Amino acid sequence: MKIRRQSQGPLSKGDQIEVKRPNGAYYAATVLRPPSAMQINMVFVEYHAEDGSKCVRGYVDLTHVRPSPPLELNRCFKIGDAVDAYWENGWHQGVVRDLLKDSKYVVGFHGNEGKVEEKSEIHQCNLRLHREWDDGSWVPSMAELANSSNENDDKPRNVKLKIVFRKKQADAEFRKGDEVEITSDEEGFRGSWYNAVIVEYRGNDKYLVEYSTSRKEDGVPLRAEAKAQHIRPCPPELSPVASFCLREVVDARYNDGWWIGVISRVLDGSKYAVYFSLPDEELEFDHLKLRIHQDWKNGKWIIASEENSRPLVMNSNRLLHKMDVNEKRFRVKFPKGTRVEVKSDEPGYEGSWYSAIIVDSLGNDKYLVEYLTLKTEDLGAFLREEAYASYIRPRPQHARCTRRYKLFENVDAWYNDGWWIGQVIKVLTTWKYAVYFQTTNEVMEFKHNDLRLHQEWINGKWIIPSKVRKSRIYKKKTCL
Repeated sequence: MKIRRQSQGPLSKGDQIEVKRPNGAYYAATVLRPPSAMQINMVFVEYHAEDGSKCVRGYVDLTHVRPSPPLELNRCFKIGDAVDAYWENGWHQGVVRDLLKDSKYVVGFHGNEGKVEEKSEIHQCNLRLHREWDDGSWVPSMAELANSSNENDDKPRNVKLKIVFRKKQADAEFRKGDEVEITSDEEGFRGSWYNAVIVEYRGNDKYLVEYSTSRKEDGVPLRAEAKAQHIRPCPPELSPVASFCLREVVDARYNDGWWIGVISRVLDGSKYAVYFSLPDEELEFDHLKLRIHQDWKNGKWIIASEENSRPLVMNSNRLLHKMDVNEKRFRVKFPKGTRVEVKSDEPGYEGSWYSAIIVDSLGNDKYLVEYLTLKTEDLGAFLREEAYASYIRPRPQHARCTRRYKLFENVDAWYNDGWWIGQVIKVLTTWKYAVYFQTTNEVMEFKHNDLRLHQEWINGKWIIPSKVRKSRIYKKKTCL
């Protein structure tokens, strides 16, 4: 597809293009109405707003429109390369400043006048070589890119990313206006988190924050200084769950904050008794006052596991007396003939799931399963093997998606007779996508019917992981 400057290009309804915004970044867009005799230099498009909150429709001048660059699979970059990095729903131009391990790079971005260069750690799948669309062709061309890639001899070095905070706002981990949660070491407040907004960075790992729910006596929002170690981003919004399980770790909304506790009793009327180790007490909560507990570790949100909950559960004899000692953690029992999915841990197949049927229960949390798509080496029969219950889950519910998948949405892709967890990194056509697989560091193309919504089986419930609000690919800002 070519677009001529200041002329009507051969655009069609449904074409995937990129639109340049005033901030200089390019955003993926869909053509809703091509140029016409009345609007010869304008095209009507739809794209996501910069904050990702909604879709925007409007006319765009053809000089600010270009086709999506050709997909380059597994391209490596070297120091000094001009690149585009995906951030806040758009592609921003930057320069590779350093090479890290695990397919990551340090990329520098030019700030506004008078501001120092901002550096961020970015994964390879969120980078592409910067190219210009000039008079109907890409510069540099694909042939020039192929020649330059053969000369890339730089190797990742064993470099650890260090965050250095200075007295400038641009060097801070959090920015002015960021929505965060604050905790405290003060007696009576340990284990609780309160919503706040960053007002400014004051240096020496300290911020001035304004609490969203706490106010002074005169009604003015409370402001206080907080250490960086006591601040975290707001956790992502997860899909609502129908019920919580006994001994499940949760956050309870209490006294304008979120307090970490454990479900000690399941009551009637969608109510629960929650035990708090700090302080040592038990309170009752309505279902709507609870949320799934998540831990912020190494720049990522992790849903609490059984190992995380054990110290909370075992911390007090009072809790043990309140809970039924014979109560076991929730486990699904699979009767004979049940259709399930079984996870593989073989090298090269880690994280993939295969359809199977339960043949028999072997005891000790083991089952004999027969795969529905895998056969023995002689292809004479379907493969049977033993599998632990922790490697088995029911078939996902409502997994097929009738809408188009969105950019950077997590999906399961049908490949080699199994389902593989991946991420949509490019919408090629209305019903075709490029999917990136982190386990193999590969990108492959799939039709819509070969994908399904990615869901997690957690504590006996199917949960669709959600994106972080205003999700940023760059987790931390750095100054090396």
